[in-house]
Amino acid sequence: MPEGNSPLRNIPNLDLDGSDETLLTPSPVAPTDGEASYETPTSQMVGVAPELDNDAQAPDDVPTEAGPVKRGVSEGFSAMSEVRRAKREHADARDKLAKLQAEIESDNHTLEHRIQVERDFEQIVADQTAAIDAATKHIEELQGTLDEADSQREALEGQLADMKAAHAKDLEPYQQLAEAAKKRADSDQSAFNSARKAARAAEKHLKDLTKRRDGELDRAKRTINAAADQITSLNARLAELSSDPAENAGKISELNAEIAAQTAQREQATARLKTIPDEAAGAIKAAQATLASAKKQLEGAKSAADASKRDADGKNGDYKNLRSKYRGEEDALNDQIVEVQKRIRGINSQMADTRANLEAAQSILKEAEDIHATPEATKALEEKVRDNSAAATVQQQQVQALAEAEQEVRARTRQSRVRLIIMLILIAVVVCLIIWLIIAYAG
Repeated sequence: MPEGNSPLRNIPNLDLDGSDETLLTPSPVAPTDGEASYETPTSQMVGVAPELDNDAQAPDDVPTEAGPVKRGVSEGFSAMSEVRRAKREHADARDKLAKLQAEIESDNHTLEHRIQVERDFEQIVADQTAAIDAATKHIEELQGTLDEADSQREALEGQLADMKAAHAKDLEPYQQLAEAAKKRADSDQSAFNSARKAARAAEKHLKDLTKRRDGELDRAKRTINAAADQITSLNARLAELSSDPAENAGKISELNAEIAAQTAQREQATARLKTIPDEAAGAIKAAQATLASAKKQLEGAKSAADASKRDADGKNGDYKNLRSKYRGEEDALNDQIVEVQKRIRGINSQMADTRANLEAAQSILKEAEDIHATPEATKALEEKVRDNSAAATVQQQQVQALAEAEQEVRARTRQSRVRLIIMLILIAVVVCLIIWLIIAYAG
């Protein structure tokens, strides 16, 4: 039969010493003779035929083999229940003993402390009273030092505030002069930039006019040269045709007309070559004058911008130097304030430690006075420790007895518990075989 389908895999791992006996314990029924009895498993639990369960007894004349099985299962469950009860009683007794011992230990510590305090009461009172007086005196001294340091800090902070106000008043005219000089320098720089832009525009305009004039002269010269070359070529062809004027009269006439046209174009270009300089001279002269004026303005603007910048730098330097000097004086005074603040923090820390020592001494003294004033509490605690110690001795004996009883129950019931487990395993094996046979025949 495949392992995955075997019901044996569902049987719990039972501890023969009783650690898992709760898995097999049946439901309790009414107790008899002061102990809980347990209902034996039904026929459905152990796989016995239904007609043999508690509600339907078999006839007396019909033999059955279910009786020993039921008795074995019942004895096994009873054995496990008995082991569980013994184990629980033993554990409860151990827990009770542990709590009792912990209480005794705590009470012993408290009792020893009370006895020691009562024994050294006079010395404790003297020591703690002296500590309280010393701490109180030290706190008063520290408070005086703290008040002095606070006054010094307040005075220095007032000096610093007055110094900053005086410095701000002294710096104000220097700052105003520096800002005014900066504005003038910015304005002169803007004027210089505008003059430089105008000079560049005038220079560009003059260059454009000159370039345009030179271009027109070049075009006129090229026209004259081209016309002269064309006339020379036409005259050469005309000379060739003149050998037979009658036959070439038409072509000669065309060449003469073209020569005349080229000659007129050359003469026109020659005349233009003479008038171009005169036409451009006025505009170029005006542009040159504009450029000269722009350069002169640029020089003046540059001189003014340089002068105002030097002035602004000088006034700004004066302002920064004085401001740096004043800041050094303020920082020096602020350093004194920081030192006083550090001293104040140190005094506060000492006061906190001294107050803590004072409170500790007061607490110790109060505790000692309370213990000294309540000797009955010490006596009651002694009696409690004595009673608990006696109870612990008895409880220790009970724990030992219950441990021995548990071991006796385990040894006495071991065979019954083993038989129960074996019977359950056998029943499970039989059930598995039956299921396997049913599945095999059905297939």
